[in-house]
Amino acid sequence: MVANPPGVIAGAAVPCRLTVLSCPPALCPHLEFALSAEVGQPVALRWTVQSAEPNTLMATVDIPGPAGIAGRVTSRLRRLGPVRFEITESASEQGDAERYAYTPDLGLFRTAMSASGEAVVSEGQLRALLMSSHEVPAGATLAHGIERLLGTAWDAELEPLRRSGADAPVSWLRRTG
Repeated sequence: MVANPPGVIAGAAVPCRLTVLSCPPALCPHLEFALSAEVGQPVALRWTVQSAEPNTLMATVDIPGPAGIAGRVTSRLRRLGPVRFEITESASEQGDAERYAYTPDLGLFRTAMSASGEAVVSEGQLRALLMSSHEVPAGATLAHGIERLLGTAWDAELEPLRRSGADAPVSWLRRTG
């Protein structure tokens, strides 16, 4: 068996990218173990210093796998505690593209994504928001509800971490064998 370089997990199917934006060093082996268990093969990430948050590390890895892999990985990783991450999964025959973001303070955010990477808000989500706006002042409810549907709070918390990782190594999807 040929070992894959750090940052690349072999496989096929639906492209998925996990970006761990901040993780305490003591949790890095636990995160790799959880990720390995979900993808069914050993994973060793290439960790770099997260300059925007002292005493944390960051890493990015491409995870090809079956549709729904992003949700399964998210479910495992959010149980680790003080880890901030984003994971995106490309569209497939089984479903739309999706993005998950997690922070310990805000919890989990999930949205469908368009081909251009924009959040997609469904008719059902908009109808529920409109119904709830009849109960309190509509302007405040609508504005807050739209920000929630777009993940504005998650983006605000994660953006400084994203920017500090601009010089991090890039991981390319490769298949060997």
